[in-house]
Amino acid sequence: MAGVDHGWHRGGGDLPRQFRERRMMQWCNVCGTSLGAPIFAGEEAASITTMNALIAGQTAVHLCTVCGHLQTRALPDLERYYAEEYSINADGVDDDQLYEIRDGREIYRSEHQATILMQKLDLTRPLKVLDYGCAKGATLRRVVESCPGVQPYLFDVTERYLEFWKKFPGDPRFAAHHVDPAWAGTLDVVLSFYALEHIPNLTAALEDFRNLLRPGGTLYFIVPNVYRNAADFIVADHVNHFSERSLQTMLHRAGFGQVEIDVDAHAAAFVVTCRKEDLAQGAGPAALAEISHDEIAALVDFWGAAKSRIQAAEAALPEGSSVAIYGAGIYGNFIRTCLKRPDRVVAFMDQNRFLHGRVVNGLRVQPPAAMIGVVSAIFVGLNPRIARRAMDELSQSAGQELPCIFLD
Repeated sequence: MAGVDHGWHRGGGDLPRQFRERRMMQWCNVCGTSLGAPIFAGEEAASITTMNALIAGQTAVHLCTVCGHLQTRALPDLERYYAEEYSINADGVDDDQLYEIRDGREIYRSEHQATILMQKLDLTRPLKVLDYGCAKGATLRRVVESCPGVQPYLFDVTERYLEFWKKFPGDPRFAAHHVDPAWAGTLDVVLSFYALEHIPNLTAALEDFRNLLRPGGTLYFIVPNVYRNAADFIVADHVNHFSERSLQTMLHRAGFGQVEIDVDAHAAAFVVTCRKEDLAQGAGPAALAEISHDEIAALVDFWGAAKSRIQAAEAALPEGSSVAIYGAGIYGNFIRTCLKRPDRVVAFMDQNRFLHGRVVNGLRVQPPAAMIGVVSAIFVGLNPRIARRAMDELSQSAGQELPCIFLD
């Protein structure tokens, strides 16, 4: 809107302090406990990022034995990575990630996130709401379109999404690189969708949230649940893999109370709601969740077993076989890195129409219908929790049994 000070600052230079890795991985990002040797190490030659890019270096995951936090060593050049490489659904306002297919209808992530948010918080009254680490702010856009009393605030560490912010509904305020100091203590709600897993210095991030919120303001965020989506365990740019216990610990230490952690509202994610409290009067956390050592061991074992299973299935294929990989995300790209003969892969298959025609690591993404009956085998690169159901539904719609190879 012409003449409005949107609070956008070019900042440049260093990333905000919360994105700077603290103490070179010697201490837990949540509770400060000294970390031991890694419990998991990926391939030595390369790692996979959430952008499905293959980068040099080995992913190593540590366990904090006090708060149960899982932690990955941060990338060596975070500022360049987030400024130049990291980009999420930036090919248009409608570009989005497929969340699920429900009764034949495609449900995309921002739609589901907005629906759950509006169920959990009363956003029908005038409120100042910040999306922290917003990218193009797809979820907040849906909220503003449904709740016109919401005043949108947008922040990210890059200017990449500036053109989306300028066209945002509801007279937005926005800032890049660093939040606008004028916002301090004025916001009713701070939102964060899939951002905290990227941030090495969680203490600084939570301090920022407290400083931005008015007294009693609400912090609402979503982070991956690695125990329901094993892909989160191996991506190089997710430095934090939260558990219920580590979330409880982090929020109590930062002065947030009335903590609610929902493990079911969003597939493979924690949906967290809490309130800014007086640090002097805040109540202690409820009984902390137990550390699930069995689940952690299962994560470590899964990836080694998955690689062996992929390579055994590949070795059993007849000479001359052509294959496709179903799923152009982390699981699918992991499969490709495991294959001895990646030249036999002719395409990725994916239901997400926004991916069709794109090239991911040298392979074109095709709609499933284009590849059924064309390839000899389909390696299924989906979360094992949903993979068989998804392929059964695809087989039924195709009217034939598909030659699937699963990760588990």
